Amino acid sequence: FADQVEQYESKLSSVDEYLQKLNIIQRKWVYLEPIFGRGALPQEQARFKRVDDEYRTIMVGIGTKPKVLALCNIHGLKDTLEMILDQLERCQKALNEFLEEKRSKFPRFYFIGDDDLLEILGQAKNPTVIQTHLKKLFAGIHTVDFTEENDQIVTMKSNENEIVELSSRINVTEEVEIWLGELAIEMQTTLKRQLTSCLQESNLNISNYPSQVCCLSELIHFTRTCSSA
Repeated sequence: FADQVEQYESKLSSVDEYLQKLNIIQRKWVYLEPIFGRGALPQEQARFKRVDDEYRTIMVGIGTKPKVLALCNIHGLKDTLEMILDQLERCQKALNEFLEEKRSKFPRFYFIGDDDLLEILGQAKNPTVIQTHLKKLFAGIHTVDFTEENDQIVTMKSNENEIVELSSRINVTEEVEIWLGELAIEMQTTLKRQLTSCLQESNLNISNYPSQVCCLSELIHFTRTCSSA
């Protein structure tokens, strides 16, 4: 029985190796497939398509012959699995580099996960999609108002429905990280101008300014009064 035991030992060792690689491949594929399925990273699409076809072919074969030891009868399976795993890692590396590049241009993207970021990048000019993510990127902005053509942002709103009109409109383009950065700057510029105007009011009407500006103006007046006392 020694020869039979050695054969089974060899087969079970191979099966263990195959299953471990298949497990890793499956986890990577489940993460990457929806991303590449929606058209992300066009330069890597061909690579992922080849890997996807190869992986699906293997899984169909396993489904046809579900017995565990049948894995040992698939010609070149070890090399194929190693190739698929290597190519998936290359795809994931390219994806990580792409997302890191976008985050370096607009650091607020670090506040959201990869799936949300990819949705934003893929729907850069879709106001409905952008609206759902703005509150994750900006603590003070709940939504924004677009022009009828959806090509410019004109106002920003808080979660209390307080509306602030931007001093300058923001053009919405395909480079979402650029116009979101411009929105962040314009948000600060608009509030700065409103604060300056509020400080110059002799008879302040709080309905003309955002509550944040009114509170800050009052604190500045209080500090000035204390300093001059």
